[in-house]
Amino acid sequence: MSNQVFELIPLAIETRGEVIASNVDEFRELVRGALSNINRELKSDEEFGQAELDVKALKGAEDAVRSAKEKALADAEQLQALFAALDETAEEIRAPRLELEKLIAKRKEEVKTELITEALGRLVCAPRLRAGTFGRSLTEAIKGKRTLDSMRKALDVMVATHNAMIEKSRVAIDTFTWEHGKELVMDAEDLEIKGPDNVNGELRRRLELFRAEEEKKRLQAEAEKAKAEVAGMKQEAAEAAKPPVPAPPKIGSIPVGKSALPDTGPPPVADEWARFRASCLEAFRPLRAAREALQNPENVVKAQRFADAMNAAWKEANA
Repeated sequence: MSNQVFELIPLAIETRGEVIASNVDEFRELVRGALSNINRELKSDEEFGQAELDVKALKGAEDAVRSAKEKALADAEQLQALFAALDETAEEIRAPRLELEKLIAKRKEEVKTELITEALGRLVCAPRLRAGTFGRSLTEAIKGKRTLDSMRKALDVMVATHNAMIEKSRVAIDTFTWEHGKELVMDAEDLEIKGPDNVNGELRRRLELFRAEEEKKRLQAEAEKAKAEVAGMKQEAAEAAKPPVPAPPKIGSIPVGKSALPDTGPPPVADEWARFRASCLEAFRPLRAAREALQNPENVVKAQRFADAMNAAWKEANA
């Protein structure tokens, strides 16, 4: 409906105690026809604009009807039928005006929701993450925008910005995966929406934790190995410290009741231990030289642990 309808059909009433002239019936019929032509399927900026103009025109027509009534009130009883018709017509205009106002507000919100939903569908991240992560920013992007075109442009800019950020995050994740494998980025979909700076920081943190854990496991394994080696050396040292078992005499070579050697008893404790210590020191000289010749830091550390363990065992044995 065009707002010119009410300009082309002006309401005209003249009263002089009685109705002199009135086109109320014609006016009402034309108004009803015009109201039936109001567009309520609003989709474009032009349609919204026309609807708002129609609201203003309806309000003007409504006011004109009521004003005509007030003007004719002086003509009293003869004008009651006219007043009733004017009241009814004003109400007929008022109802669709209010309906149209509500429809405009409702459709504007529906169209905004449709535009935001469409924009969410153009984001390149996982669908389950779109609304929760970017829905608020898209809503803020169209806040204050008055036309559909300006809303669409604002959403286009915001979608492009978010997609560019996601792509940069994916490059960072792909680079990390190429260098270190996928084990630390099994949640790539959730990670890529956090932005490249946050992604790089999180990946560095995960890698450092992983390496620290691997180093901890390696040191524990070496400690267990060194412990086992020390235990073995202690066992070997204990076996070596035992006095040799004398060979049994050959039958027939020694007269019965007589010994092959004079029985002088075991040697003095200090002398026997001194000989043992000298043998041990002589045996460890090649090991010391071999340890001092090591060049790889890891082997130097292992050899030092071995030496510390042997020194501890040696101190215990000489206590």
